[in-house]
Amino acid sequence: MEVTKVVAAQDERKVATESSYVPERIRRMRDRLLSTTFKLDIERAKYYTRAYKATEGKPPCYRAAKGLEETLRNMPIRIEDEEFIVGSKSSKDWADPIYVEASTGQPHIILALALYGTGRTVEEWVAEAAEVRGGALGARGPSFWKEMPNILEEEYRELKEEIVPYWKDKTVHARKLAIWKEHGIVAEDGGARALEGWFVSDVPPQGHVTVGIKKVLDMGFRGIARQAAERLAAFRDEFEKGKLEEKAYLRKKDFLESVQIVAEAVCHFAERYARLAEEMAQKAEGQRKRELLEIAERLRHVPAEPPRNFMEAIQAVWLTQAVVLISYGGNSITCPGRVDQFLYPYYKRDVEEGRLTREQALEAIMEYLVKLATNVYFGPNNVTIGGVDKNGENAVNEVSYLFLEAHRRLKGCGRLGLAVRTYPGKTPREFLLKACEVHRDCAGVAFLNDEVVIKGLLEDGYSLEDARNYSIVGCAEPTGTGNNNGYTATNGVLLAAVLELVLHEGRRYPAGWRQVVPPVAPVSSFKTFEDLKKAIEEQLSRSVEACVRAGYLKDQVIAEYFPLPLLSATIEGCVESGEDVTRGGARYNHCAIGNCSLATVVDSLAAIKWAVFDQKLLTMEELVDCLRNNFRGKEDIRQRLLRAPKFGNDDPTVDELAVWVSDIYNREVRKHKFWMGGVHRPYMLSSATHVAWGGTVGATPDGRLAGTPLSSGVTPSNGTERNGLTAVLCSVAKVCAVPISDGTILNATVNPLAIRSEEGLSKFAALVEGYFALGGRQVQFNPLSKETLLDAQQHPENYLDLIVKVSGFSFRFVDLPKRVQDDIIARTEFAQI
Repeated sequence: MEVTKVVAAQDERKVATESSYVPERIRRMRDRLLSTTFKLDIERAKYYTRAYKATEGKPPCYRAAKGLEETLRNMPIRIEDEEFIVGSKSSKDWADPIYVEASTGQPHIILALALYGTGRTVEEWVAEAAEVRGGALGARGPSFWKEMPNILEEEYRELKEEIVPYWKDKTVHARKLAIWKEHGIVAEDGGARALEGWFVSDVPPQGHVTVGIKKVLDMGFRGIARQAAERLAAFRDEFEKGKLEEKAYLRKKDFLESVQIVAEAVCHFAERYARLAEEMAQKAEGQRKRELLEIAERLRHVPAEPPRNFMEAIQAVWLTQAVVLISYGGNSITCPGRVDQFLYPYYKRDVEEGRLTREQALEAIMEYLVKLATNVYFGPNNVTIGGVDKNGENAVNEVSYLFLEAHRRLKGCGRLGLAVRTYPGKTPREFLLKACEVHRDCAGVAFLNDEVVIKGLLEDGYSLEDARNYSIVGCAEPTGTGNNNGYTATNGVLLAAVLELVLHEGRRYPAGWRQVVPPVAPVSSFKTFEDLKKAIEEQLSRSVEACVRAGYLKDQVIAEYFPLPLLSATIEGCVESGEDVTRGGARYNHCAIGNCSLATVVDSLAAIKWAVFDQKLLTMEELVDCLRNNFRGKEDIRQRLLRAPKFGNDDPTVDELAVWVSDIYNREVRKHKFWMGGVHRPYMLSSATHVAWGGTVGATPDGRLAGTPLSSGVTPSNGTERNGLTAVLCSVAKVCAVPISDGTILNATVNPLAIRSEEGLSKFAALVEGYFALGGRQVQFNPLSKETLLDAQQHPENYLDLIVKVSGFSFRFVDLPKRVQDDIIARTEFAQI
């Protein structure tokens, strides 16, 4: 009997996944999302400002809690026609709230104040604005919007006259700059980078993080509020017995009372939706009336209490994500984690008891993914699926397959990513083949090697059980699931800037070759290649140390003034310790320091070694003169440098340099302990920042011209891969032997014809398996031809659903700025695998 049930389940899954059918209501929701004009929503900024004005002098945690409570009680809500899963982070159908306490210099606000009523486009403004400030706006904000976000006149007036003036000198950004000034740190105001080669993002309060959704499913927000009350009583008892100092007790008291406030606010928010559904049901008829009443019943139970079935669970997953987004901040990407693992017990029970069919579950997952795509921020909305369980056994389940199929049918829905965890020898090949098939049909899938990732998390201090339960957040950063402070992809060092400082005696291109650090030894003193490597190592050490110091000071501002009681309520360890996540309350506390431009630097070093020290084609002084003048009148030299050995060709001499750069970077990052008690974790990835940051780096010895894009992640520089895709994977796998535990990204473009047949698909899966057998960490592909991308650039109206992997995130190609489109088009296209 049990065997029959298993076979039947497999047959039903096959039928479900062979179809490309998308229910009409889901299709309309998806099409509406892809065609809707982006809007600006001031509701959150308005209510946070109102709450902060009313709570002057109160503890920061209380003020943050009241800001969220005021917003959740008053922001307009809506239930769209045909929705089954309800809730939104904004009051408009496609809009980003303004996280005004982070910075009044966010792109949203700058655009609204600069362009409202002028008739100018975003692209015109970006081109005209000399104060684009190193690409912070040009790569991460307005350039991803073709037009100014829609804003009403009264909203514009309130933003300009009431909201922005109140926050002057009170934001994270303003306070960060002030404390930096006190400590003698001088950095550009904006652009999240310093000329010295490091950058510290000032807007995200904690970087990227995985929300503690499993805790919400297990306890409900009322259960979390009860937990906070119990912990407060325990701390009060410790204080009264003299076991806890008054200062610590009062801080814990403020935090735990704030957790109770936000937990109740979320319950009230859900109740508002329940009442709205009932009001709408009174005017509806037939099926829609029944649906609205079901929605009301669900929202009266979740997320206040643990869900009783699959539909309540998926509603709770989404609404928890939405309210954390309202609280936490748009630029601080939040990801839901291992949703297939969270939902599977509810799915299994409902299917076995006849309350749910697989097609119904697939439709609900499709709607959930459309809702997730409304998060708006251009970065990653990664959902993690597959992998192993806490015991190290295969964790792939029916819901894992349903997420793959939902993603395929929706064609990625514009802004979604699936992080597919695979463990060599444990993950079923059927699952890997299905993931490859989905990736063939639409971009948006990234493959992770559990064996390598788990090993890295163990080195970071995670227990084996928690390491096995990791999720991907942001672009490709592995973290614990709902038990850590996140903080991925927030600080970093620009390797190409470090090289520039060394070659130009402490001077930088964006400063007009002005000296920005203490003098570095002149290149004439580098008598050997090893002398150059030593100088790079010394400058990298200084840049990392400066980054750590600046990041620490920024963290103090956040911990002191901008705690996060709602996020903390969901994260394991915070309520238990009575400490906010910004103060190290989570079970695991770490920070990330990343780098960009690995291949640019490696290729530059290989070119210097070949041209200067081996072939004696020119001296170091002559090379630097060429770079300072952007190769003007020296095109012959530039062409020879372009032909020098390059990373990504399985060339041992170049790959050794890549391993050396990765190793010294990893060592310099890890030698600094994180102030919350954990480690600094290294990463090698970029969103589209390698395009923008290229604008801040002069010409490089690999033949790259000043201001042009740098290399991305651990991907070879565009157009340098001469020996095929296998050679690329072999080179990158050597770098992955270094414990870059906060993540790497390898992009590759494969001609879709190469993987169209079943044989091609099988080879594709074998390629991923082979790369992971070599020790590769992560890889993602764009199954698109150069011809398709060029045609989409010229005729965007014909490619409204063309989705590409930009870096760790997916995006609709026609919505990308031209320079990012050009960078994707310039990637090497592999015709064979």
